[in-house]
Amino acid sequence: MSEELMAAAPSGGGAPRNRTAGLFHPEGSEATRKMREQARRRREAEAKLQLHLMQNHNRIAGSPDPAL
Repeated sequence: MSEELMAAAPSGGGAPRNRTAGLFHPEGSEATRKMREQARRRREAEAKLQLHLMQNHNRIAGSPDPAL
C-alpha cells in the first residue's frame, strides 16, 4: 500500500470510536451462546451421520451382492 493511503484520515465521521473495555463480555450474550451450542450440536450430528454412512457403506461394500 502506498504511504498516502495509509496516512489518510478515516472518512465518514472522523476518528474511530474508542470502546470501553468494561462493556465487553468474553462469554457473549445469551443468544450468542445458544447459537454456538446449536452449531456445536449440528456439527456433532453431522459427524455422527457421516460415520454411520461410512460404516453402512463399508458393510454393504464388504458383503456379497444378494442379487447374484
